Amino acid sequence: MKKYSLWIALLLPITGWAQSATKSTWLEQGQMQVGIGVGASVGDTIGGYLRVTPYAQYFLKNNWALRIEGRYNYNGPNGDQYLGAGLTTQYHFLHTKRLSIYGQAGYFYGQANYKSLRFVQETPNSMRLEPYRSRYGYGMVNVGLGVQYRLSDRWVIHALAEKYIQQSVNHFRKPTDRHSITVGISFQIK
Repeated sequence: MKKYSLWIALLLPITGWAQSATKSTWLEQGQMQVGIGVGASVGDTIGGYLRVTPYAQYFLKNNWALRIEGRYNYNGPNGDQYLGAGLTTQYHFLHTKRLSIYGQAGYFYGQANYKSLRFVQETPNSMRLEPYRSRYGYGMVNVGLGVQYRLSDRWVIHALAEKYIQQSVNHFRKPTDRHSITVGISFQIK
């Protein structure tokens, strides 16, 4: 019982803060947003994955933002992973008090970690297949179309459809997604 009382005492103030209003308005010049998003994505080559996205965004003008974003993807049953960061710009061309539709363009660079198989020679006449993990870094230019629905001052549901228009791989060519759709929820810290 003491453990539950302690958890309630710790989480109750955080819950109140998470529902509190922010001091800034939405999508206006000079606004700084810092937050974290979590979501599920599906791509056209790799399949489904979970995504965590910490971000910081600054509105240069009304409706136009510059965004620094980190990405961590955990892909499918093999446990493939991607960790990267990027710089994007967003233009919110249609918005109301709660809903915003925007275009996005940017560049991401990161490292992918894939499960692969290779042949290992045991004797001169026999070989076996052995699993191993391969890592490589790559950069990508992307464009996207997104929508945000503001649940409260701090909570936003978002969806983003992205197309990767150019990719450069510094090791070997591994299939990567050319398109992806992410749906998730974000929490605005500031």
